[in-house]
Amino acid sequence: MSERGGDYCPISMAVDVLGDRWTPLVIRELMVGASGFNEIHRGIPRVSRTLLAQRLRLLERMGLVERTVGPRGRPGGYHLTEAGHGLTPVVWAMGHWAAEWVFGDPSEADCDGLSLIWRLHQHAIPSKLPVERTIVHIVLTGHGAAEGWLELSRSGATVCKDDQGHDVDLAIEADTAQMHRWLLGRTSFAELVRRGDARVLGPSRLGRAFASWFDMSYFIEDFRRADHRRQRALSVAATAG
Repeated sequence: MSERGGDYCPISMAVDVLGDRWTPLVIRELMVGASGFNEIHRGIPRVSRTLLAQRLRLLERMGLVERTVGPRGRPGGYHLTEAGHGLTPVVWAMGHWAAEWVFGDPSEADCDGLSLIWRLHQHAIPSKLPVERTIVHIVLTGHGAAEGWLELSRSGATVCKDDQGHDVDLAIEADTAQMHRWLLGRTSFAELVRRGDARVLGPSRLGRAFASWFDMSYFIEDFRRADHRRQRALSVAATAG
């Protein structure tokens, strides 16, 4: 019997499906391109591997996720079914609402450099990446400090937390919290550099192009509406004072 009891309502049933912390995040990772178990886990590092496996099995049983078998016994991948794809506008809507109404600057606990570098490679725009393979060394400082290497080319982006010995074409040194703000479109990379929160080491042509390789537009309009509303409130308060 459903825990909804006598609450015969589509919204109540949707809460049964999405009403825990991890399920919407699993859907998020699948809808931005993750498929392997380790890829999904890297996008949600705070969930235990055991709990993630349980959630994926539950989503399979619910018909939202399907698992494909890899060749020659290799691990398969997870993919959204038609019903799972139908949830993606709901998950995006949750993010848009939060960005406009309840989202703030990152706290110390929010700063996770490794997750930020992983998310950065997910934001890469293949058509805008360098034609030739380009290795970018990311060094993040402050709370959540970490480093990683991005391998970028028109074929896509990969990320590694260990040095593979490749020659570095561009290095970015930046404060973790401020890079989080840039990643979500709350500030520009040029502003980070101007304020000294980021430093670019390498050829100027690559440094100038770096920010254009990534899509920061997901929630930018929501943040703008929130900022405009706060500014109006401050203006009204100043006038009333």
